[in-house]
Amino acid sequence: MGKVKNDKNLKSGFFKKLSTQYRIVFIDDNSLEEVASYRLTMRKLYILLSTLFVMVSFITIALILYTPLKYYVPGYASGSNRSQIIKLKHTVDSLSDRVSAQEQYEQSIRDVLSGNIVDRDTAKLDLKKYNEERKNSLLKTEEIKRTAIKEVAKENKKKK
Repeated sequence: MGKVKNDKNLKSGFFKKLSTQYRIVFIDDNSLEEVASYRLTMRKLYILLSTLFVMVSFITIALILYTPLKYYVPGYASGSNRSQIIKLKHTVDSLSDRVSAQEQYEQSIRDVLSGNIVDRDTAKLDLKKYNEERKNSLLKTEEIKRTAIKEVAKENKKKK
């Protein structure tokens, strides 16, 4: 029971301090004349400071959202800007590919003109193997030639 009384005393003491009135006086340093005087409680001062904080926050957010200041916020960009950036990136990539292909072409021409021709064919053609593959292929080239010659001859007869 003793703790309950202390808790009530603490709560009543805290609320008593909040409702205690204070006077804020502004005095001119040179003439010691009272310029302004205000009577406040801690509760009113808390409410005043909280309201000022909320108002400044709302004004700042409104300025950022409804003015061009929003473009200075990192990561904020409109959808059209993003699509333009993507298109530009693709354009730059394709241009860099073209430039590298052009440089390779120019280097090849320089090599040919200077006589630095390098045989780059690493798999030499083996005629025996080629002839065997040709004979064993599914498509018989001789038969294809014969049928093609016959069809061309038929077309030429029809035209005459």
